[in-house]
Amino acid sequence: MAEEQTPRELLAQLVERLDHLERVLQSQTARLYAVERRLGLEAPPPAQRRPLYESLTDEREEARAAAPQSEQHRTAPAPEPRAAREGADGGLREAPHAAGQEARETSAGAPNAADESARAAREAKPREEKKAREETPRDLESVIGGSWFSWVGIIAVTFGVAFALKYAFENEWVGPRTRVALGALGGLALLGVGERLRRRGMRPYAYVLSGGGLLILYLSIYAAYDFYGLLAQPVAFLLMTLVTAAAVMLSVRLDALPVAVLGLVGGFLTPALISTGQDNQVALFTYVALLDAGVLSVAYFKRWRVLDFLSFAGTVVMTLGWAAKFYNHTKLWPTLVFVTLLFVLYSLLAVFHNVLPRRRSRWFDVALLAWNATLYFGFSYLMLAEAGYEHTLPASLALLVSAFFVVLFYAAWSRGGEDRLLVYAYVGAAVVFFTAAVAIQLELQWVTVVWSVEALMLTWTGLRSGEPAARRAGLFVYAAALLHWLAFDAREFASLGGDFVPLLNARALSCAALVGSLAAAAWLYRRAPLVAEGGERTASPDDEGGAVLDEGEAAAALCTLAANGLAVTLLSLDLSDYFGRRKSLAQGLGQGLEAARAENARQFSLTALWSIYGATLVAYGARRRLRALRWAGLALLLTATVKVLALDLSFHDAAWHVPVLNQTFMAFALVVASYALAARSYAGEGRAGVERAFAPALVVVAHVLMIVALSAEAVGYFEASRGAADEARLRDLELAEQLSLSVVWALYGAGLLLAGRVRHSRLLRLMALALLGLTTLKVFFFDLSGLESAYRIVSFIVLGAILLAVSYLYQKSQRRAASEG
Repeated sequence: MAEEQTPRELLAQLVERLDHLERVLQSQTARLYAVERRLGLEAPPPAQRRPLYESLTDEREEARAAAPQSEQHRTAPAPEPRAAREGADGGLREAPHAAGQEARETSAGAPNAADESARAAREAKPREEKKAREETPRDLESVIGGSWFSWVGIIAVTFGVAFALKYAFENEWVGPRTRVALGALGGLALLGVGERLRRRGMRPYAYVLSGGGLLILYLSIYAAYDFYGLLAQPVAFLLMTLVTAAAVMLSVRLDALPVAVLGLVGGFLTPALISTGQDNQVALFTYVALLDAGVLSVAYFKRWRVLDFLSFAGTVVMTLGWAAKFYNHTKLWPTLVFVTLLFVLYSLLAVFHNVLPRRRSRWFDVALLAWNATLYFGFSYLMLAEAGYEHTLPASLALLVSAFFVVLFYAAWSRGGEDRLLVYAYVGAAVVFFTAAVAIQLELQWVTVVWSVEALMLTWTGLRSGEPAARRAGLFVYAAALLHWLAFDAREFASLGGDFVPLLNARALSCAALVGSLAAAAWLYRRAPLVAEGGERTASPDDEGGAVLDEGEAAAALCTLAANGLAVTLLSLDLSDYFGRRKSLAQGLGQGLEAARAENARQFSLTALWSIYGATLVAYGARRRLRALRWAGLALLLTATVKVLALDLSFHDAAWHVPVLNQTFMAFALVVASYALAARSYAGEGRAGVERAFAPALVVVAHVLMIVALSAEAVGYFEASRGAADEARLRDLELAEQLSLSVVWALYGAGLLLAGRVRHSRLLRLMALALLGLTTLKVFFFDLSGLESAYRIVSFIVLGAILLAVSYLYQKSQRRAASEG
């Protein structure tokens, strides 16, 4: 009989071996698919959007993948808390196990093959079912029904139970002690049910029930303390602290970040909920420090970086809330000790998270570092200033903070210095606070100075490390420093009393720091190898072609414009204040003429500054092919033009003016020379688009302004002489004034025509003809009827002679052209 059953047994074993081989092939196929997905050889399935808290957590997949495979063989792998993460690497986890199983079966003897195959089938079935569940993507329906509804449901149940208990309380069905006991038992019951469900594999649902149980325990303890007075403050505080500790430990046990966040929120709410309105600073800040230390420890071991930011925000809110209600200068030193302790605690986070494990920092690490240092020093400075320590002690504190960041820099650098973002951030912070110490001690406008240096350090850090967030934050700090200078520094030193020396005052020094910082940032941006979204630096465009600037060129242009605008503003304010002070002193002494001369000098100095600066910007922008500077220079020239016509021209008939050698004519001459330089700069380079017409337009404006200046000189000379003239003399002066205008226009037109022929400029010839035509109309329609015979004769003779000369030149040119043709 045994020999008759042998073929059946062999056939059964063969079938089992074939089934096992099929399962092994399926497992290897799944492993290959997972490898292809990891290497990017296959289009991955649509990924779920990661929650915000997961984007701020360190990836733990590397640590899980590096775990010894023997651990996976000895113990059954626990289900992962996040399905999305399990689905991403599930294939790679199962393949080594399957490979090991195959090796064991291959090395086993033939008599035990059936048992091995059966055992393999029993073990492979749950693994395949688990992998199928893991690789199934969670769609929106499953997220809403399986996750969101559970949290909404537990909150609704909590409110429902609260309303039911409230109804029972109002009808006095149960007493206060029973109410509190029922609440506590309900919270503990939810925690127990959540733990039972967790063991059965329903982790997401267990998170919800556990969180609801913790919330009910918080509410029960608070009700027992505040509503019914059943608990003393120390007992309530201790119980709430225990609930917070239980929430933190439960979050670690469940690997549930939401539970940890709930415990953190409850921990920071505990002092506010059980507050008696009396100040207990030592107990409060000791509790906050211990809570921060515990939460940050959990964040370190679980890599939940979101807890760092939430605890920091809670600490800031708690500190500011306490200070607003209880702080006074008598509590300076205890408060300074506690905030320093908290500052050191949060400053060391990057050391534990990034420096020691040699893990690269990211933008949120530097952001937390910057906010921690800024808020600490700002709060400490305000406390010291309120207590009367205005210079030495705040400067010493800034110097200590700078030295502390130097130590952190050395620690990061000694570990290899691969994390350039963090290393440069430490250097930048050290430089910023060292600058603050010097500025405070020297009584400068230290806010503008510190922000200028801080913005430059952020820009340098962002460019050297390739971190865009840091350099873009630098631009925002620059904007804040610029607004602060305009709103505070410029107004603070606008007083005209006392000694005032242009460019040697505190306003100029803080502005010089900001201008120098902006210039350095522009230089850094132009030299930095910024990369675009595609991974290569966008070509630095020849901006004449109208190409869009890349980030480096745009930021460099913005910083350059801001620096030049700030420099012009400072020079204008200093000149205006200097001459304005002289004007005020003259008015105070009753010297009206001196006051008017001071005002004329102020207007001339401003016009000279704006015209020369504008022409320089246009010339430099044309030379370096920087369109932004050219446009800024033209805008400044246009402003100077409007000003010289509206303000400087009003002094054309001043009594102290000498013909031509006066400040009004010199102002016009400077503006005209600036337009000539700008036109020459544009004419020297080929332009495209709108700028092609700028050179002739600038030439036209320059000649129009010169005609206005010469006309103002002619009119002003005669109007200045009218003061002491009699009626007959006034008539002669008026006739001479009109004659001088006609002569000036005719002579200028003739000069334009001659220059146009010499330079072969059709534009100049057309302008000459237009001016001569205007002069002809004036002579025939105004001088003919308004001037007396002598003036009329001179006017007509001069005009006629010029027109004849013009006609002769044109006819000669036409005859030469005809003979050559």
